[in-house]
Order: sequence, then structure tokens, then C-alpha cells
Amino acid sequence: MRVIGTIRSTATERITVEAGSYQEAREMLEAQIPEGHELIAIRTDDTDAS
Repeated sequence: MRVIGTIRSTATERITVEAGSYQEAREMLEAQIPEGHELIAIRTDDTDAS
């Protein structure tokens, strides 16, 4: 499962992670948010990434 988060400081960026479950992906996503940024959206992408 691919989970994509949109974060913002003064510019908007995207972080993409892949994990076996939504919970695991969410934790990985949150761990990648740089200090001073806020998570403003999360979406899942169930399409095959291969």
C-alpha cells in the first residue's frame, strides 16, 4: 500500500512511503515530516507500483 502525505512549510511538498499496512505507512510518513512542517493531507494509492 502506498500512502502519500502533503506537507507544508512555506512551500508544499509530497512525501511517499510504502508499507504493508496503513498504520505502518502512516508512522513512516509522520517520521519523515521535517521540523517546522505540518501534514495537511493524506491519501492512499492502491495501484500497483511496479
